[in-house]
Amino acid sequence: MQIESKHARLSQAVDVIHLRFGEHALAAVDRLPPVEAWPSGVGAIDRLTGIGGLPRGRICVLSGHGSCGKTSLGLALLAHATREFGAVITIDPGRGFDPWALLEFRPDLRSLTVVRPVGADAAGEAAVALAKAGAGFLLLSLPARVASAAEPWLPLLAAAAERSGALVLALVEEAPRALAHASSLSLAVERTTWKLERGELVGLRARVTCVKNKVSLPGRMAEIEVNYPLGAGLFPESGIGEAEIWTRASEHESAVV
Repeated sequence: MQIESKHARLSQAVDVIHLRFGEHALAAVDRLPPVEAWPSGVGAIDRLTGIGGLPRGRICVLSGHGSCGKTSLGLALLAHATREFGAVITIDPGRGFDPWALLEFRPDLRSLTVVRPVGADAAGEAAVALAKAGAGFLLLSLPARVASAAEPWLPLLAAAAERSGALVLALVEEAPRALAHASSLSLAVERTTWKLERGELVGLRARVTCVKNKVSLPGRMAEIEVNYPLGAGLFPESGIGEAEIWTRASEHESAVV
């Protein structure tokens, strides 16, 4: 009788939560939908996540200091997203994003919109509104001052992305605590060496480390090679694939936790 009484009280508490906060506020784990992966087009990155792509409905972070290859990697992911999603948004409060730099990666510019709000609050408001409205892919290009002031709106953005299934990718030099906490996946990029041919700088090699992963195991690493464009005439007119962006890339994955 005592056990039945406890079950009755628990059932009553669940009904109250559903009534006050809605059906989404409480659910059995086995009824939760699995995380949907978006294959990014860069195999080394997809293997790092452990689910075969970047997680949709989550905030992902790509961090690294200047000249590490982070921006080139972000542009490659963004260009691939323009060919996969109907609505791709870049939030650029620092006005440092140059959409024409994407041309080397063969994007579909018809699906890309650049939003340049003034200040951290406006950037957050725009990101949350666009995630709620159903933007498939949002790239947040955040200067340090904006990233450090993002704490008030990050929970709202995470909730909006989860409901709509939007994939949010933040590009930052160093992820502040609030952004690191709000993210489900965080990849750190570190340049290991410059790539020189006949004394000319033609690219770089970098190490990408999965420093946080809520959808699989963290700790995996990959080495990628970023080749700088040598001239527009060298690129084929048809789409550019992973092998042409990351040639001779070697992946080294481990289960370090």
